[in-house]
Amino acid sequence: MMKLIKLKIINFGQFSNFTFDLLKPDVNVFYGTNEAGKSTIVAFIKQILFGFHLASHNSPFFENYTPLAQVSPMGGYLLFENEKGQLYELERLYAHGKGSKLGTLTVKCDNQVVPENVFFDQIKNIDGDFYADSFIFNQDMLTKVDQIKQNDLLERIYYLGAADSDKLITVRDNFAKNADSLFKKRGRKLPVNQLLLQIQEQQSKVSDSENEFSVYKELNSDLKKQEELQHHEEAKRLDLQRKYDNLEKVEKLVPSYEKLQDLQCQTKAIHFDSEQYQSAQNLAIQAETLRKKQQKITEKLTEYPQVKDEDISETKLLQKKPEILQWQAEYHSCLQKETQIQSEQQQLITLDPNLNKIAALTQEQVIKLQEDFHKLPLKETVINQDKSNKPKQFLLLGGTIFILGLVLLFIARAFGLLATGLGIALAVLGYYQQKQVQKSNEAQSEKSRKVKEQRLLFEKQYGINPNNLDLNNLINEWRQYQVLSQNLKRNQLRKTELFDLLTPFAVELGQELKQAIGTNFSDVLTALDQLAKKIDTDRKRREEQNSLKNNLTENNEELQEVNVKLKMILARAQVSSLDEYREIQKQKLRQDNIKNQINALKSSLQSDLTQLQEYVQDKSSGHKKLQDLAAQISLLNENINLLQSKTAETKVKMENLASSTAVFEEKQKLANLRTRLRNLSAEYLANLFTAKWISRALDLASNERFPKMLVTAKEYLRLLTNNRYNNIEIGKKITVTRFDGKKLAVEYLSRGTSEQLYFALKLAFVEQIKDQINLPILIDDSFVNFDDQRINEIEKLLQTIAQSNQVLIFTAQKSLVDKLQLQPLTFKKGTEHV
Repeated sequence: MMKLIKLKIINFGQFSNFTFDLLKPDVNVFYGTNEAGKSTIVAFIKQILFGFHLASHNSPFFENYTPLAQVSPMGGYLLFENEKGQLYELERLYAHGKGSKLGTLTVKCDNQVVPENVFFDQIKNIDGDFYADSFIFNQDMLTKVDQIKQNDLLERIYYLGAADSDKLITVRDNFAKNADSLFKKRGRKLPVNQLLLQIQEQQSKVSDSENEFSVYKELNSDLKKQEELQHHEEAKRLDLQRKYDNLEKVEKLVPSYEKLQDLQCQTKAIHFDSEQYQSAQNLAIQAETLRKKQQKITEKLTEYPQVKDEDISETKLLQKKPEILQWQAEYHSCLQKETQIQSEQQQLITLDPNLNKIAALTQEQVIKLQEDFHKLPLKETVINQDKSNKPKQFLLLGGTIFILGLVLLFIARAFGLLATGLGIALAVLGYYQQKQVQKSNEAQSEKSRKVKEQRLLFEKQYGINPNNLDLNNLINEWRQYQVLSQNLKRNQLRKTELFDLLTPFAVELGQELKQAIGTNFSDVLTALDQLAKKIDTDRKRREEQNSLKNNLTENNEELQEVNVKLKMILARAQVSSLDEYREIQKQKLRQDNIKNQINALKSSLQSDLTQLQEYVQDKSSGHKKLQDLAAQISLLNENINLLQSKTAETKVKMENLASSTAVFEEKQKLANLRTRLRNLSAEYLANLFTAKWISRALDLASNERFPKMLVTAKEYLRLLTNNRYNNIEIGKKITVTRFDGKKLAVEYLSRGTSEQLYFALKLAFVEQIKDQINLPILIDDSFVNFDDQRINEIEKLLQTIAQSNQVLIFTAQKSLVDKLQLQPLTFKKGTEHV
């Protein structure tokens, strides 16, 4: 038994992140108003089990519940518990554009991922149709009670009782269908019924054909006599026709025979060696080819300009290219070095601008600068502000104490006199010290003026401010600058030397190329490349001329050799020229053609040569004999035509009568019909018996579940209708028996009673298969047409079913929830079960 204990909706229809914990293991009620999502939950359970996006499927609860909001993924999971206490979690998710539209299913057993069949094997691998038709109840399905057929119920029951029962049911139905297609008691168009009628008709035809047969035999005797006479005349005509054809053939072959004689007179012997002739032909072709080649080589030699021999001076100039390249590299290195030195000099000047003012000084001038700098007095001293401020402080303090003493004279005379005297003393002391500081500052100011004049003179002479001057560092920078200047001079000197080396070489190269060349490395190297190209062009021309001359020599030698061989062959053939040899070859071909024609004629006339010789000796006699044979054949043809006319008339009369063959054919048709009837009857009985045998085997395999289900359904119907209806009969249509014995079809029942019948049948079916498949029963607002009495009865039935199957009720009826006295699961957001 698989009991559902939890639902987790991630995204499905109008729900996102909803969780339902089922409160009871037997009956749970989902309560909510219309549009609250009850049917969505039923569809969610169904589609998590069997897949999404099956809106085109014919079975209920396969609607497309794509989330209303644009969220992903769609789906959620169900948590089941079986009778062993194992927990199975089925999670099915689908993201748009990813994977199968059925969604991706993950099955876990006790939190361990397992294959899907571990779960579905326990519910016999049923599909969504089976589950919807068997375990789901809703308003749409309650109206289809009249569509329930015995065969549909049996097929579902057989599915549980026998392996591949669906295939066996198909085989059974095929056998039954085949039997019905062969014979029915009141049928007329079926094969067996047709054969019975055809046999009666054929027996009458056989009797009529036997009466006509006696007349047929008399006419047949006359026909045989006429045919014997006709055969005799035809044999005579055949013999004459053979003679006529043979003589006519000889007459037609006379022109060929005469041509054979004429050809034999034209034959004569020709002495000709075809192999020697072919050799002569080949040598002539070879000689002509060599002459044409000789002409082409000669023409090509005349096209070449005169090329002088290799010039050694040009080669020597070209050999100087590596040295020129070395000079160029050294020159470029000098340019880079010059730039680098100038950059370093500029960098030194940038770091210390004073360097630019002494860069042009000599060594003696720099020494004089050092001496003048060291003779400079130190910087002027700053007047001590602390000393100049101290007398002012004494004056201020003395004045303050003097004023304080005047105030104390009025309060305490003794202290007032003391304070006044102290204030006067301090004021006198401050005045004296201020005079001394003033004299000292004047002397210091005169000294500072003289120092400043000496330093300004130094700055005017050298352009350098001596204040904050680091002379040692400046001298070191001057020395570095001088070293760089010397390196720059040496580098410039090397540039001049390289230019002096390049100039005479450029002049010599220009004279060789007979053109003016610039005295720079780029122009000189370009000119060297031109010289190399000129030398290479001259060399190739010399090589090509030498090769053509060698080819011409070899060609002349080969041509002489070929001409000698050709003359020897012509001498052996005793001809003076190849044209004469060709004429002999043509005569030989004509004689070969004549011989071939003679052989062909002899082969075609071989069997008639003797007759042709006789016929040619007396042509008129042979022609008269041919005419006589034609007249005899014409007379025989007239007699044969008359006999054929009589025979045809007899045959026409016989055709209108039944012959022995016709009698036999009619009897054979009757025998064939009886054989077909016997075979089809055996096939009909075999199909009928096999269908019944398979049905009985399936009943036994299913442990007679259908009769048991029918008994249970009757009990449930009596319970639901309070014994108003007590019997159910299921065939092609369903009928029920009322308490007064009256049988009623489903269409005559009230809506509530027909729905009770539907509950009785489906719940009885679920009861019968619970040992094989035990899944939650889903009831979606299926009691809206039930009155209070019927709801009381259905409550009793649900309590009975809940003992073996879990029941989930989805309703908007508050009265039903109160009557069931169960705590409902609601659809309000923010609660534990949402």
